[in-house]
Amino acid sequence: MTTRYLFRLLGFAGLALLGLPQAGLAEVQHITLQDAIHVAVNQNRALKIARLKVEENQQKKAGERSSYFPSLTNQSNLLHVTDLETIAIAAGGLGHVAGALIPPVGASLLQGNKNVYSSGTMLSQPLTQLIRIHQQNRIAAADVALSRDDVRKAENEIAVQVHTVYYGILIAELQKNAAQQQTEYANESLHESEEDVRKGSALKVAAIGGRADLLEGQQSILTADLQIADLKTELNNLLGLPLNTQLELDPAVPTSFDNLDKAEYIKIAWEKNPEILTAEDTVKKARAGVAVAKSAYIPDITAYARHSYQDGVPFLVHNFGTFGITLSYDVFDFGKRRANVHAQEYALAQAQENLRKLKDDVAVSIEQNYNKVERTKTMVEVARQVVALRDENDRLAGNQLTYGVAQVAERRQASAARYKSQADLLQASLGYLLARAELEQVIGRTPGL
Repeated sequence: MTTRYLFRLLGFAGLALLGLPQAGLAEVQHITLQDAIHVAVNQNRALKIARLKVEENQQKKAGERSSYFPSLTNQSNLLHVTDLETIAIAAGGLGHVAGALIPPVGASLLQGNKNVYSSGTMLSQPLTQLIRIHQQNRIAAADVALSRDDVRKAENEIAVQVHTVYYGILIAELQKNAAQQQTEYANESLHESEEDVRKGSALKVAAIGGRADLLEGQQSILTADLQIADLKTELNNLLGLPLNTQLELDPAVPTSFDNLDKAEYIKIAWEKNPEILTAEDTVKKARAGVAVAKSAYIPDITAYARHSYQDGVPFLVHNFGTFGITLSYDVFDFGKRRANVHAQEYALAQAQENLRKLKDDVAVSIEQNYNKVERTKTMVEVARQVVALRDENDRLAGNQLTYGVAQVAERRQASAARYKSQADLLQASLGYLLARAELEQVIGRTPGL
């Protein structure tokens, strides 16, 4: 991004921070199509949500990665036993000394305490589970890649929407100018018709037709105003700006593009198209899912070392340590693991078939959009020739008006036709640009960047 774009983005970000009340007082901001796309890519709400999803999946991946390492856990218990085993010793049960019994009377000894406290801290390291953990990390990495693919896809879609709305506003403004000229022409024609009616050289029906033309022109202006207001609100929303931000659009239309062969477009698409990348990442995720399902046949073996403290259990010291290896294995599960493996294998087959289908669909889309670009480019050339003719006609009408050869209404009509031809040229240019943008979107590039 160039310094110029950076400063413009900072300016639009400042508008967004000012809030709705202040935005209404802000000056009108000039913005080009490329600037608008940069602002939308950086500030659009939907894109911000998609990027937050990437961050979320990255944190989940970090959580899965921690499973590679040993875990340190503590388990503590405080128990109350309702009854204890006793040891009964009868009188003289331990013998006698000098005729005295030991003990002199019977005794009952409790084993331990009724209140028992124990605490153990264990360090454990999974061993065979590392196979499953590795595959789960691959699944987490695939989820991160999928969310990034979604961001790229959303960026491309937003860029195409900005193209559509941006030039929709410009076209509506030219159509409004044409309607204004047509209204002025209808107004002049009405005056002339009314004058002819008063002179008796025309019927009243001519004046009625003139009033109808005037009202239709005014209706066209109101319709254009409503359309412009709606499109400007939509553009502000796409750009992440306050909805009443005043923007001045640049009518300059880019016409110079790099043309590639269809085979080159297909090659780029298979490398960068977000949907194809998503399908490829889905295949990777499904393949890892198969490996996770198969790892259920491997016993879980864990090495551990534990320090324990107890108070209240007889015949055990207060502090002692244990270490060793534990093994856990489901001997029989009535086919659950086998069914899970088959389900994951079918999911992998679906993902692989979907990838092949998407590549075919993208190839078809490139063919269609490539042909559409060529057709719309020809339409632009034709519309440009019409504009040149309408400009010359408007110039000649102006000269005729100056010399008194033509009436004002005829000059208004020529001007209206010139504005309409300009609107048609912009409409054709928009069709060409949208075709180019859709082609860029199909091959995985962000249109306008």
